[in-house]
Amino acid sequence: MENQLDIASLFVKYLESRCTPEEIKRLLRYFENAENEQALRALILTELEFTEIDKKNHANIDAAVSKVRTILIKDLQQNRIETPVKKFRLYKWAKICAVWFLLIGAAGLLINHFQEGIRNFIHPVKLYTINTKQGERKTLILADGTKIWLSPSSSLEYPDQLIGNLREVKLEGEAFFEVAKDKKHPFIIHSGRMDTRVVGTSFNIQSYKGQPSSSVTVVTGIVKVTLLGVTTGNTNSVLLKPNQQSQFSRENGKLISINYPNAVKMLKRKDGILNYDGAHIQEVVADLSRYYKLPIELESKSKNCLCYGEFNTNRPIDIVLDQLAAAINATVINKKYKYILKGGCEE
Repeated sequence: MENQLDIASLFVKYLESRCTPEEIKRLLRYFENAENEQALRALILTELEFTEIDKKNHANIDAAVSKVRTILIKDLQQNRIETPVKKFRLYKWAKICAVWFLLIGAAGLLINHFQEGIRNFIHPVKLYTINTKQGERKTLILADGTKIWLSPSSSLEYPDQLIGNLREVKLEGEAFFEVAKDKKHPFIIHSGRMDTRVVGTSFNIQSYKGQPSSSVTVVTGIVKVTLLGVTTGNTNSVLLKPNQQSQFSRENGKLISINYPNAVKMLKRKDGILNYDGAHIQEVVADLSRYYKLPIELESKSKNCLCYGEFNTNRPIDIVLDQLAAAINATVINKKYKYILKGGCEE
């Protein structure tokens, strides 16, 4: 059985016009075996690297790989390997590219970063997931130098190495990002129906399941937020600058942007210090429940209250809840395993 490392090395040598006829024959015979189709797919995809491709083109990729493999096998069967190496390489690769661009053309393929792609073929990217429980925060530094502060009850999926044109992670919950600057490799965070695309900037994303809304708040740099599944209208994407915030409402399906003058206060969330400037009390209570790992209930009278203030979750919960109760004119009731905020701003 052929060693994948040897085949990858031969593939590189072939593209550099350094293969002997026997080496070309060995390479083509390897790909003649249907079991090695995935290896062919990986090598061609890394050579013809995507700039950006829509998921709907996956069927075209399958068709292209199949046709390229057919061309290689056909040449082996017709014994064309006796053609001089350089002429063979140019003729053969021209045919491969012609098939590929015919099928995928609009996807925008580039022939670059080949050595980087081969390393990925030999050492496939692994996906890892880091989770935080209620009352738990974690800090993570990715391979590219990006720093991420993960809030309680959150989950982040990320690769062990960031290879290719895009740096992509998946977030559920809340995190603050300081993305390492790299104009050639945009950073994308997938969070529910929102995709957040940046180059190098700092911002906060909150996207918890079950919450009525999701938000992206920009501290530095420029961020593009796109709402997936929206094909018409002017609210499918927004461009955010510092001190701006995007808000996605799950109720009406709309994505909007607003000014957020105190965005710099989002930096404090990395340390468990929460700031609110007119936030709905339900949002505040949900945050505190996650940070303290304790249920907090609201009486109906207080559910329409708006909250202003700063709350340090490194302090005991009794102190923080007393502070919150004072802010909305409520009373705290300790029921042993849960807290209740009674009364509130309507009184």
